[in-house]
Amino acid sequence: MPTTRPLDEVAVRTSFARFRVASIVEGIALLVLVSIMIMRYVVFGGDAPFTSTSDTWTSISKSWSPIHGLIYMIYVVLGFDLWVKMRWRLPRMALLMFFGVIPVLSFFGERWTHQAVESDLTHRPTVQDGEAATRNREG
Repeated sequence: MPTTRPLDEVAVRTSFARFRVASIVEGIALLVLVSIMIMRYVVFGGDAPFTSTSDTWTSISKSWSPIHGLIYMIYVVLGFDLWVKMRWRLPRMALLMFFGVIPVLSFFGERWTHQAVESDLTHRPTVQDGEAATRNREG
C-alpha cells in the first residue's frame, strides 16, 4: 500500500498567502481591464470614431492589457506553486487557473481554495504532526 508524504504545513500556508494576494490583485486587475474595455468599445464606440476620447481609451487599453497579462502570469505561477505543495490532482490546477479568467470569480475561487487548503491540512498528515508526536514521546 503506497504511503503519501506528509504535507509541509508551513510551506503550504506561505504558498497560500502568496496565492491569496495574487488572487485579489488578479481579480482587481481583471475588473479594471473589463472596465477599460467597456469604456473603449461600448461607451465610446470602439476604434471607429477617431475622437480624442476614443484614442485615449485605446491608449489606456493598450497600456493596461500587457500589465494585466503579467499579473495573470504571476497568478498562474503562484497557483502552480500552491498546487505542487498541496499535491492536488491536475483538474484542481485547471480550476485554479480558471478562477483568474472570469471577472469576480477569483474572489470566490480564493475563498474556495482557502477552505480546500484548510480542510486538507486538517485531514491529511503534515510534517508538523510528526514533529509534535516526536516531541510528545521525548518529553
